[in-house]
Amino acid sequence: MDSIVLIKIGGSLITDKTKPFSLEEENLDVIVDEVAYLFGKADFKMILGHGSGSFGHTVAAKYQTQNGVDVEDGSKVLGMAKVKEAATRLNQIVIRRLLDKGVAAVTLHPDSFMVAEDKKLKMAFWRGLNHVLGMPVLPVVYGDVIWDDKLKATIFSTEKVLAEIARLLVEEGYKVEIVHCGATEGVYDDKGKTIPLITLDNFEEVKNMIGGSAGVDVTGGMVHKVKTSLELAKLGIVSYITDGVTKGSLRRLLLEGVMEKTTKIS
Repeated sequence: MDSIVLIKIGGSLITDKTKPFSLEEENLDVIVDEVAYLFGKADFKMILGHGSGSFGHTVAAKYQTQNGVDVEDGSKVLGMAKVKEAATRLNQIVIRRLLDKGVAAVTLHPDSFMVAEDKKLKMAFWRGLNHVLGMPVLPVVYGDVIWDDKLKATIFSTEKVLAEIARLLVEEGYKVEIVHCGATEGVYDDKGKTIPLITLDNFEEVKNMIGGSAGVDVTGGMVHKVKTSLELAKLGIVSYITDGVTKGSLRRLLLEGVMEKTTKIS
C-alpha cells in the first residue's frame, strides 16, 4: 500500500490574518524549508495545500462569496473574481518560494477539477491528479472559489479540498495521513495546553475548550478543522495538528514520529 501525506499550511501561519494581504515572512521561509527537505528525503508521496489567510479571507468576508453569487448583481460577480484573484496571488507566492528551493511544485486549481452543489461536492475530475501523482512533482492546492450548480459559486476551504482528495485516495488504495501545520502547537485546551489526542469518544468533552481562528476566517477555524478530521478518521485517515513555526518540527513528525506539542486526531 502506497503512503501519501497531505500537508496543510494554515493561512494563519504564513499570513497575518489581522492585516489584509500581509505575509509572515519568517514562518513562510521555515515551512517552505521543511517541505523542501521532505520533498528530497521522504519515501512517501505528498500533496501540499495552503490556506488563503489575510489574502482570500479578507476579500471573501467583504463579498460573502461562500454563500453564493447573485449573477444579476455585478458587484457580487466582481467580488467573486476578486476573491479568486487574492487566493491565487498567495498561491503563486508559495509556488515561487518552493521553486526557489528546487521543488518542482505545480498548482492544481480546485475550480478546474471540482464542482459543488449547495456548498457540497457534486462531482470531481480526478484523472489529472492521478497523473500528477505518478510524476516527481509536488501538487499544490489551496482554498478557492469553485463553481456551484445551485449557488453559481462558493468557497471550498483548503480543509474541504484536501478532505475530498483524501477520500478519493483511500478509495484508490492509498494509506493517507493529513498534517495541519499552524501557528499553534496543536489544539489548545482552555488553559493553553496542547490536547494530545482527540477522538470521537472525547470530542464532546474537549470541543468547548477549542478556540476559533485569530483574525478573519470565513471557513470555520479550528473547530471546523477538528470536525473534518474526525469525519476522515472514520475512513482510517489519521490527522495531526502541529507546530509549523519551529524549524525541524514537521520533518521530525513525519520522518521520526516525534509527537511533541502535536494533536493527533483519530
